Amino acid sequence: MAKRSFILALFLVGCGDFLGRKTDLSFIDVPQYDNTLIAYVPVLPYWEGFQAPVDICVGYDELYYVADSIAGEIVCLDEAGRRIGTFRLPGVHAVAQDRRLDLLAAAPVDTIIGGQKYTLDAIHRIRLRGSGGYGLRYASVVSRSVHPFYFKSTFSITDTLVRFRRIAVLGNNSYYVTRNGPDQDPLKFGGPDDAVLLFDSRDQWQEAIILQSSTGPQPEFFRRVWGIATRARPPQSPFVSNVEGFWVSLTAQGLPLKVHSIVPREGEQGRFYEVDFRWAQGDNSVADGFLATPGKFERPEGIAFTGGSQPYLIVADAAKDSVYVFTLSGLEGVIPPPASGSRRPVKVSFGGRGTGPLQMNHPAAVAHHKKLLYVVDKGNRRIMRLRLTTDW
Repeated sequence: MAKRSFILALFLVGCGDFLGRKTDLSFIDVPQYDNTLIAYVPVLPYWEGFQAPVDICVGYDELYYVADSIAGEIVCLDEAGRRIGTFRLPGVHAVAQDRRLDLLAAAPVDTIIGGQKYTLDAIHRIRLRGSGGYGLRYASVVSRSVHPFYFKSTFSITDTLVRFRRIAVLGNNSYYVTRNGPDQDPLKFGGPDDAVLLFDSRDQWQEAIILQSSTGPQPEFFRRVWGIATRARPPQSPFVSNVEGFWVSLTAQGLPLKVHSIVPREGEQGRFYEVDFRWAQGDNSVADGFLATPGKFERPEGIAFTGGSQPYLIVADAAKDSVYVFTLSGLEGVIPPPASGSRRPVKVSFGGRGTGPLQMNHPAAVAHHKKLLYVVDKGNRRIMRLRLTTDW
């Protein structure tokens, strides 16, 4: 007890004298933050040795999976970038992992229809746990959802031109898939080829999502839809987000806005989806850039969320060779540390065509884990790793 009283006395003396007068603390230097020093910096070496990396996911097993389309394989790496396994899947162009630790990958398959061979795109479920152990060396394909037979029994020659682009898993193991193709008939069964599809946890197709607006259904909204992201992300935890909304990126020419937040609603006729237009924009007193600025993006193929209590949206523009960072209210930049005395976001977007440490050639996908940003630099055949200077 005497020791506690002595410590308490020291604390009180540090804050004021014995008469209760406030001690003058003006002699203490307050840290000064230079916001120009807040930026992404490279973590070297970058991961190399790929032929054409097109997608990356951080798994719930906290390993890293890269889809290499030309090599025709999924590559697994640990945090240090060591290759710990590969899985042969010719033409693979998208990869994700659900919470059961199965991979979901998009890749073409040869299919015989009426005695004729066709190549059709498919979603492959790859089980990583085999009789010998866990990992890509023990993996096997346990099911496939082949276009268009996951939702209909008929086939047309245009189905050979349909491609799945990206896969995003929800907390309950259902998942969204973005799809492109030439047939944009809004009235056909299954919706137009350009669509966002919802599959349940058993790989059963649920719907092609149709947006609703004040003027009615918008079946043609997802024009050249590409990237997609949900708030569910590792580490594996009971607290993984169960938010059912998602963010998508569109790559069609002529669209003023190409990145959108899509939210589910409940109405008299049941569930429907709509665009969340609640964006901060245009007020340069609060930010130097905005997600909703018309013409901001040209070909945003990759989108992802960061973690932490202050999540951000990351967008990779394959045509502008640039990566952009936004708050979830649509302000470009990251919030500086509290001691800076400012809440104005600091722009940390970077890029430009080239091979330098912060340059890219067709950034195709992005991911974020443990304060590191991963960029699939397709044209330079590498995975870039970067960290914010405030996260060191």
